Amino acid sequence: MSDPEIEAMSAVSSAFSTLEDDARGRVLRWAADKYGVPHIGATGSATQVDQPAVEATGVEAHSVSDYAIQATESTTYEHFADLYAAAAPTTKQTRVLVAAYWFQKVKGQDTFQAFDLNRELKHLGHYVDHIADALSANVNKKPQLVLQVRKNGNKGRKTYKLSTEGVRVIESMITLGRQL
Repeated sequence: MSDPEIEAMSAVSSAFSTLEDDARGRVLRWAADKYGVPHIGATGSATQVDQPAVEATGVEAHSVSDYAIQATESTTYEHFADLYAAAAPTTKQTRVLVAAYWFQKVKGQDTFQAFDLNRELKHLGHYVDHIADALSANVNKKPQLVLQVRKNGNKGRKTYKLSTEGVRVIESMITLGRQL
C-alpha cells in the first residue's frame, strides 16, 4: 500500500538535495506554473496568502522551502488534534507519520512505539488497524521515512524514530495545509 503523495514528496526532496537554492527556486516556479499552483510567486517568495505570517515574524521568506521551515518552527501545538488538523493526513501511512511527528518533534521523545501512536490516533477517531504494517511501509520507502531502532524481547515490540526525510514530509504537509 503506497501513498502517491508521500512518494512525490520523497522524489522532490531527493531531486532537490543536489540542487543549489537558486536552482530549487527555478524548479519550484516551473512546477507551480505547469500545475497551476497559485501560492508560489514569480520571485519564489511567499504570496499575499502567506504575507501576514511572514510579517508577524519579522523574517522575510526567500523561498517556499524557507517559508516551510520558518512556519513549522514557529508553530507549537498544544494538542495532537491541532497538529493532525494542520497536516491533514489522508492515508494510514501519513496518519502514522503525523502521530510519530507528535511524539518525536512536539513532545521531544527520541523514539516511539506503535502502541503510543495508535493510542493518540484512537482518541481522534483515526485508529489504524495493523499499525505495524503502516510503519513497515514507511520503513520500506526509499528514502526511509521511519527507522526501526530496536526490537524489544520476544513479543516483538519495536522502537522507531522518524528519519530526517520523514520529518520533512510532515513539515511539508503542515505548510501546504496552511496555504490552502
